[in-house]
Amino acid sequence: FNECQRKGETFRALLLFPTKALAQDQLGAIKRLAAECCPDLSVATYDGDTPKQERAAIRESCHLLLSNPDMLHVSVLPCCQKEKWDEVLKGLRFVVVDEAHYYRGVFGSHVALVLRAFVVFADSTG
Repeated sequence: FNECQRKGETFRALLLFPTKALAQDQLGAIKRLAAECCPDLSVATYDGDTPKQERAAIRESCHLLLSNPDMLHVSVLPCCQKEKWDEVLKGLRFVVVDEAHYYRGVFGSHVALVLRAFVVFADSTG
């Protein structure tokens, strides 16, 4: 983040957790760490519990988005959502999939397909 900031580049990262509860649990720890080493780094959750009126602001200004595969599927991937996510995707540097051992069976197959679709979607944005 600090290096991108020095260069004047946009930095975004998407952290995916298998559940909303786990993302919420990690949010506090990540915010504390960010406050110590990168005070300008903004962190927020973007999930089904995020009020709709706050979502646009989070997409526009947040550096670290904590979410889950279901929200990625519902909110990011529909073709009509592309313009909403352009800024996030243009600055996207990392996608982190936490708790990878959790993604097995039908749920794991679903997440794999969502992630493949996301890669195609992100590549088409630049």
